[in-house]
Amino acid sequence: MSGLRFLADESCDFIVVRALRAEGYEVLAVSEYMQRSVDSELLEQAYR
Repeated sequence: MSGLRFLADESCDFIVVRALRAEGYEVLAVSEYMQRSVDSELLEQAYR
């Protein structure tokens, strides 16, 4: 893989997360670890 990593927010349908993972991409789905996200925190996390 190209080393691409994805951060999927709550509005991303989980079928997309599963499909990307099936193709070997690293995907962190916000819905798996937090209930309500704050946009500024997500942007900061995505930057890291």
